[in-house]
Amino acid sequence: APAVADSTMAMILAFTRGIRQAVLHQRERVWRPGEIRPNLVELTGSTLGIIGCGAIGRALAQRAKGFDMRVVAVDLNPKEKPAVVDELWGLDRLDDLLRASDYVVVLVPYTAQTANMIGAREIGLMRPTAMLVVMSRGGIVDQDALVDALQEKRIAAAALDVFQPEPLPADHPLWGLDNVLIAAHIAGGTQHEGKYIVEIFKENLGRLLRNQLPLRNQVNKQLGF
Repeated sequence: APAVADSTMAMILAFTRGIRQAVLHQRERVWRPGEIRPNLVELTGSTLGIIGCGAIGRALAQRAKGFDMRVVAVDLNPKEKPAVVDELWGLDRLDDLLRASDYVVVLVPYTAQTANMIGAREIGLMRPTAMLVVMSRGGIVDQDALVDALQEKRIAAAALDVFQPEPLPADHPLWGLDNVLIAAHIAGGTQHEGKYIVEIFKENLGRLLRNQLPLRNQVNKQLGF
């Protein structure tokens, strides 16, 4: 969860602080602050909308609070609201979240219920200055509808770490858009990955030996994740 939350904030900051454009200027060896500075945005006081308030969503909310952001979230099974989340709603209020948020982050798992959850209608509810960040699985956001919205500047930007299909085909129109940041499903990477795997294995082995179920990170086949 921490690694994906870190990656999500990095995606947002790459646009709001001009990092993406600065990297392009570095490659061209040009000094053009006038092209970047007028578009810089600070996160203080803005609203982060989290779709899927599980472990990653909570970790992201905690980081967003460090930037003095307001955090609203919807979840498949909303329970007790975390202290770092200002509002926690059920999926029936997804439209409210989309209308209210400056940054919308998709963190729900891919299931029959969430497939194409964010389509043309939902994207149309977002603010024209808003950014969509897709971090959980491809297939939740209708990529064709997203391309249309980005090309027509109906939302400001998008950042994606996951796609349908993967790898993203070289001729896909997302590659050519200047208001898109693409990462190759790398958000969960961390120098601690091996340690985490060993810790989970040891804990689950102990639970099995003691007949203590469920296991950590066990898939619920009824829920689909």
